[in-house]
Amino acid sequence: MGEAKRREELGLPPRQKKVELNKSDRYFSWLPITKSRIKKYPYMGVATMALGAIIFLVSGGANSIN
Repeated sequence: MGEAKRREELGLPPRQKKVELNKSDRYFSWLPITKSRIKKYPYMGVATMALGAIIFLVSGGANSIN
């Protein structure tokens, strides 16, 4: 028997979900990237920019700028 059925039989209200987000660790409240994640991967931004530059150059982006 599940907890929801048991609570219903006992006349108890449904359990309240605990949603707790530590928003103080975030740079922006709407951005899911936290400061601790950035500290864990410090070169993530550099690697992303390098990958973007490689894709840009391979696709002929430098020739289309004029």
